[in-house]
Amino acid sequence: MTLTKQRSKTRNLSHRVFTPAPLAACIATLLLSAVMPAAQAEPFKPEVFSVEKTIQPGPNVFMNEAAWGGASQIHVFAQDDLHYKGSMPAGITSQMKVSKDGKTVYVLSDFAKRITYGPVESVVQVYDVDTLSRKKEIIVPNKAVKSIGMTQLLELSADEKLLYVQNATPATSVSVIDIAAGEVIAEVPTPGCYGVYPALKGTSFSTPCGTGQLKTFTVKGKEYSVEASGKLFDVDADPIYIHTQRRKNGELILTTFGGAVYLADDSGKSVKIKEKLQLNAGIEGDWVPGGYAITAYNEANDMIFVLMHPDAYDGSHKDASAEIWGYSLKKKKLISRSPAEHLVALTVTSSKQPVIFGSNEEDETIDQYVLSKDGDFMFEKAAADEKAGWTTSLAVAHD
Repeated sequence: MTLTKQRSKTRNLSHRVFTPAPLAACIATLLLSAVMPAAQAEPFKPEVFSVEKTIQPGPNVFMNEAAWGGASQIHVFAQDDLHYKGSMPAGITSQMKVSKDGKTVYVLSDFAKRITYGPVESVVQVYDVDTLSRKKEIIVPNKAVKSIGMTQLLELSADEKLLYVQNATPATSVSVIDIAAGEVIAEVPTPGCYGVYPALKGTSFSTPCGTGQLKTFTVKGKEYSVEASGKLFDVDADPIYIHTQRRKNGELILTTFGGAVYLADDSGKSVKIKEKLQLNAGIEGDWVPGGYAITAYNEANDMIFVLMHPDAYDGSHKDASAEIWGYSLKKKKLISRSPAEHLVALTVTSSKQPVIFGSNEEDETIDQYVLSKDGDFMFEKAAADEKAGWTTSLAVAHD
């Protein structure tokens, strides 16, 4: 029994720490001396953060970082030096449209409750650019297209009172939204056609179709009428990109996979081709356009800038660029060929001295190209920023 008690005491002692009295006094003195200077120091002053009410002034570039696995972002950069101004959040698979004055951004995206299954809500968010704040949101039918960021899938009417949303279930139609009322007022069936080209006047829009035609829909309230063009392009031999640009004289600029450009008149009841130009005529190397937003129009010089790559093959229409070509629509002539790697979308300022911005697929950056000293609309890369990540659509706005 005595042995048992001794073991018990040993076990209990093993859980205790004994400090001799002199050592304890020493430690207490050291601790006190360490605390005293701190007590005599200046009072702690926490750093105060402030939030600017508006972004910095000046013309902007908008990058649509459309995401599939989480929130999308519309990033805002300064045109002059690409400094970052901020962002506007959205749901997955965002589409973007910037108002003519650059003060409002419309964003279409989806909010998936359980991401991989379950209910999905399609929403148009209306953002004020100066404050990067949401002004309004409009619930739209969950037929809205689910796609990487592209042009012509979310468009404004000429007076910017209506918003057109491309639907694909995969059956195609266009939802017409009254922005002021914040509601869908019509759904226009567009079977076999995809993409929205709003007219310069009124509430009509045209859409390219798998038959090689363009159909023009005129919307009046909840009613609509339709007129079909003749066959304008060959979908098998040389199909067109959905992406289009608008020339200063009002013509639509349609570009084909093979490097042709159609100048089209959509001011009447149906679309008519006025002229066909060939960008790559007489040039060796099988050069063709590639990417998504593959052309950008500069009004001051009546020129288009096109993303081009060599060694074309069936399916290379989405390949990134090797060069940016400058083509004069006035002179009907190729003016310049500037090295520009890995771009899949571009936009350009409207000034006499244009600046080009591009989405770099390889480096996941926004790239800025400025006129080089070589003249004749040759461009060189001047800056890049990686904050926006991988993007396929972008737009410029002006003060």
